[in-house]
Amino acid sequence: MDKDIFKRILFKIAFCTMACDGDIDDREIEEIELMGKKANYFVDIDLTDELKTLVDDFHKRGVGIIEKLFDELSKVEFNPIQELLILEVAIRVIYADKKVDENEIKFFKYLRSKLRVPNEIIADRFGDISDIYDLNIQNKIVPKTSHEIDETFELPDISDLKEIDFKKSKS
Repeated sequence: MDKDIFKRILFKIAFCTMACDGDIDDREIEEIELMGKKANYFVDIDLTDELKTLVDDFHKRGVGIIEKLFDELSKVEFNPIQELLILEVAIRVIYADKKVDENEIKFFKYLRSKLRVPNEIIADRFGDISDIYDLNIQNKIVPKTSHEIDETFELPDISDLKEIDFKKSKS
């Protein structure tokens, strides 16, 4: 998979994870910036432009933006390292604001269902994440043709997303 495509997918995951609870916390933004700077997850991507595209897409599609992400994930085969990076990005954003929302849990469970990496490896890599996902359950892979979001999953109004400008962030 092309590195730029993978980076954009990672950023979409970070965005959807950040947005799904409707509370864009500064610590979530800082965590995304930190991932971009320290780990080069988003190097060579203009985060402000990418964010503007995602916000516009959110206003057009609502929860459909997440369905679109999961549809995209269904069409791509990731290697185990990429799958762990996907989970890491979501976990870091979820925990960044020091609170776990029900929508974040639902999002993470559905994201996890799209990946094939075994729970044992996830547990070895991330430790106890039982507040967002029970690693003791069987892996439940959603069929590649399925990309329907749980009907209880609702994206709140997140108009404050427009105010995020990564170009003005601290170095």
